[in-house]
Amino acid sequence: MQNQIKKTIKKVTFSNIVSLHLIPSRQEIIDENLLNDLWWDKQDCTRFYLEWLEEMRELKGKHPDITRNQILKLLYQPSNISYDESNF
Repeated sequence: MQNQIKKTIKKVTFSNIVSLHLIPSRQEIIDENLLNDLWWDKQDCTRFYLEWLEEMRELKGKHPDITRNQILKLLYQPSNISYDESNF
């Protein structure tokens, strides 16, 4: 009966190739003038807020009885509802 048991051969190997990713410091990013390319500035955040506010107002205008939370769910979690073009 023991002759019928199959033995599993396990093998582990290691690669000699190494990947190195250098992460710049904040000061290096500033020195290379990349800060505005990597992060939003105050003007961007203000624009995002105003666009969000306009989206909220448009939906509230089309659906006066809709709540703020329902609007947020409709805009930012659309997979939770069935798509209806008249909502937009």
